Amino acid sequence: MDVSKAKNVVVVLLVAFNIFLLVNNFIFHNSQSVSRETLENTRIILAQRGVVLECEIPSEPGGNNRFVYIKSELDREAVAGKLLGENYEVTGDGSQFYDSNGKIVFSDMDRFVYTAVTTALTQGPVGLKEAEEAALRFMKEKVLLDGKYVLDQATENDDGSWTLDYIETYSDTLLFDNCFSITVSGGTVSRLEYQKHQFKGFSNESIEQFEAYQALLAYFREDNDIVITSIDSGYKLEEPSMEEVESVELLPVWRVKIKGRTEPIYISSHDM
Repeated sequence: MDVSKAKNVVVVLLVAFNIFLLVNNFIFHNSQSVSRETLENTRIILAQRGVVLECEIPSEPGGNNRFVYIKSELDREAVAGKLLGENYEVTGDGSQFYDSNGKIVFSDMDRFVYTAVTTALTQGPVGLKEAEEAALRFMKEKVLLDGKYVLDQATENDDGSWTLDYIETYSDTLLFDNCFSITVSGGTVSRLEYQKHQFKGFSNESIEQFEAYQALLAYFREDNDIVITSIDSGYKLEEPSMEEVESVELLPVWRVKIKGRTEPIYISSHDM
């Protein structure tokens, strides 16, 4: 066999091998996702039950591992130092820190609300992009942006300010309890609501995958009159909080936002 023929054979074999890998990847992906027919049938059934979808039903399943949170507590004095500086005062029960420019109220061991007493408007109303930049710059300067966060929702208020809601992500998974809501007025932060739990990460125990369409059909039955605007998978602590335990392993849930409601619905496999 001459050299040119040998090269052609090698090229053909490489092409065939790449096609084989591509087909197998396609088959594997399809095996992990729900068919379009199933999703469309789910949409029709939900419509018959009075549930209108203004979003797509996720075709990929939720997480397939438990997630481990551990008991933790925010360092209140450290938080006060970051937000108020050194010359602050504190109430007798240690739940409120304040100075002439702002106040911090701790409502739990891992949650607080900061409010600026006076907000110096350095400029007029700003757009969403400028509000995001101001919010993230503030969080970085105050060393409160511990982890990776994504913007979950942005709302323009009647006074021209913006309220931006962020959620922490871990390995592309949403941690619904690790979040902050920040209000930006004229490019300056006027309010911050912050919540942070510590975690170990995923456990080694795998679980049965929890499909979005199954969750919707199980939770929303007869006589509904709602509009669903978004569906996301992640992890959510159940009440009561972790005051009585040192750690907890959570199953994934589906978060369903409904038009006109301020609080979303969290659907777990327990609701099936």
